[in-house]
Amino acid sequence: MEMNYAVQRYAATRPWARRVGQLYTQAVQAEAVQQEGMALVARELERAAQVYPAATARIAIEQRLADAYGQFCRHGRLMAHLDDKLMLALAHTRLPGNMPDRLTLPAEAFYLHAAALGGAFVMHLPASNAVALLLVHADFSATGSDWLADAEHSLALLVNYPGELAAPMATVAAEWHALLSTVLGGLAVMTQPKLEMLRGWEEAAPADAVALASHPTCAKSRKKGRSQLLQAGFQEVSYCRMAGVAEAGTGYANQGYWRRQALSDAQGGSRLVWVMPR
Repeated sequence: MEMNYAVQRYAATRPWARRVGQLYTQAVQAEAVQQEGMALVARELERAAQVYPAATARIAIEQRLADAYGQFCRHGRLMAHLDDKLMLALAHTRLPGNMPDRLTLPAEAFYLHAAALGGAFVMHLPASNAVALLLVHADFSATGSDWLADAEHSLALLVNYPGELAAPMATVAAEWHALLSTVLGGLAVMTQPKLEMLRGWEEAAPADAVALASHPTCAKSRKKGRSQLLQAGFQEVSYCRMAGVAEAGTGYANQGYWRRQALSDAQGGSRLVWVMPR
């Protein structure tokens, strides 16, 4: 099975992925499990360095990936997939000057898939009013590549909210601009009340198992179908869509933008409102 999502390819290629997922899911103390996970990755790569001398140079990169994957597992393995038409509309929308005052995300940690551009592990740090991002390109650990021998680029970034977005965009290499812009736009879209997140399975999943996992009345059947799909390596996906975008054509005469609207509740502040491209 060709795996479309980087998070699946990570789980299939890293020999420690399953153990890291278990550690993060079962642990009570997040800091302790991070240290254990980092040590596990370091030991494995130091052992691999006996055959691949360059493996030791990858320890810090792989530890960062392992932590992002572990957080993904710890918070429900949620993967958000930006609908193609939503991505097109975002591509024709100027980034807001600042992140939202308040961030509404589907989980404390999840994977945001941006189709042909790649994706990002997103980790919310509400105590610091920040989001940690780990961006990976679409060809991350693609079939036929040797992840241990080949250089695999990723980009770690901390974005504060409601911090200015010009700063992070200016500090990253041009090759990351399109993906980072889409990810930041996707996070802004998640604050919009009209956004729909429809839970389902990836398109390549077998229809009979999907039907079983979606059984309307039998919980046992749903559990069995879900187990079959997960064991076969298929990913459950939350498809992000928004009313109004689906009806838009492929061409836009006017660029979209974000405007701020004051909030009248006790917390005050403002929220972002998306004015879609037309």
